Amino acid sequence: MRNSLIIVTAFVTMLLSACSNGFNTTSSGLEYQLVTVNNDALQPVPNDIVAIRITCRNSAGMLVDETPLFKMQLKDAPSGRPSVEEGLLMMHKGDSAVFRMQAQFYRNNPSQTDDSLLTVSVRMVDVIPFEEFERDREAARIAGEREEDQLLNEYLRKNKIDIEPTMSGLYFIETEKGTGAAPIPGKMVAIHYEGLFLNGQVFDSSYGRREPLKFRLGSRQVIQGLEEGVARMRKGGRATLIIPSALAYGDQQAGPIPPFATLIFEVWLVGTEE
Repeated sequence: MRNSLIIVTAFVTMLLSACSNGFNTTSSGLEYQLVTVNNDALQPVPNDIVAIRITCRNSAGMLVDETPLFKMQLKDAPSGRPSVEEGLLMMHKGDSAVFRMQAQFYRNNPSQTDDSLLTVSVRMVDVIPFEEFERDREAARIAGEREEDQLLNEYLRKNKIDIEPTMSGLYFIETEKGTGAAPIPGKMVAIHYEGLFLNGQVFDSSYGRREPLKFRLGSRQVIQGLEEGVARMRKGGRATLIIPSALAYGDQQAGPIPPFATLIFEVWLVGTEE
């Protein structure tokens, strides 16, 4: 414990020292001080994934931004002005560094006029080469799709659903035929809905908000599977839509919805614009 405290204290002392003097300056104007350097470790290039921690303070030493460990894909540093990307591309895995730049450049928004000076402390925890990241993501995609197919087939079998999906993969089950107008692409529609996972857990519902969801059909304001299902309905009708992730959020996390999640929407088309 005592040794850990000594190490932490030494590191903080090094950072404070770096913030007060000893800065170098790049041609773009970025002031930098490499505090801990691991020249033999992996150095990132554009498109690589880096895991970093950032602490940012203003000229008075007040904390203005602090991020826990997070991952980001590095882009090319913008030319002619300082940037966090330029600083990160100098570092290696395990390095610590301090950068100074105007606030407008830290936020990557040069159109702002905030020229206050910020001191940005960075620790580069990991570097993942883009090719390795892509291999891992592809392996995760294959595994995720395989698991989703198994869960969907089990759900269809358990619930004795034997209808064929549409060409896109949507399962459309009309539970009450509507007698009103059919929705028109480019026009507004209004629906009440309940969104569920395959296990029956509700993740969203318009009924709780006591007002229908309104959107312009074909404008991509909602997921593809929901648009396709609503387009097959008539006003007053109800339908169950079983929407594979390829027609929803794919391999992305969307709020409470995990990657590769098949979604079920119980939809009631309550309004169409003519």
